[in-house]
Amino acid sequence: MKTADPNFIGNAIPEYSNVQVMSYLIATHHEFTRNIMEEIDDLIVLAQKEVQEPPEELAELAALWKKYHRDMVMHLHDEEQILFPWIRELDHSGKNRDEVARTYTGPIKHMLEEHQHHEEEIERVKKLADQLSKKGGFIPVLARLSYKLRQLTNDLEEHMQIESELLFPRILKGN
Repeated sequence: MKTADPNFIGNAIPEYSNVQVMSYLIATHHEFTRNIMEEIDDLIVLAQKEVQEPPEELAELAALWKKYHRDMVMHLHDEEQILFPWIRELDHSGKNRDEVARTYTGPIKHMLEEHQHHEEEIERVKKLADQLSKKGGFIPVLARLSYKLRQLTNDLEEHMQIESELLFPRILKGN
């Protein structure tokens, strides 16, 4: 995993079992994502009330955010209730991937495909955060909103990197 901090706990992730990786993702990334998305919701509402001449990016973000937040919460739920149990069953059952996949094939395929869509959405949110920072960095609520958006996108990028470069390749290879 790429990281500048040699003491970062995530450096050990490649050595984790699949179940340990999933536990790490839930405890570290899923909880963080849920919490910060609620904070961002509140900041968007606050910014819409407080900023007298809001940048156009705020309205664009507000329009995008409701669907993005809902979709992301659903994706996290689906990972925890469908994908991760499938991986756990695969690890513990002694069955091969195809035997376990018969039960979950549609939802698993759908979740793997969702990652590409989420990457595109994250890039859009990141761009809006940067634009808000440039235009409204001197307005405290917009500065906080931009900062929280960057925290979220950084976390989601790391989360998806762990899944896409480590967990999913292991599963697809049958490890």
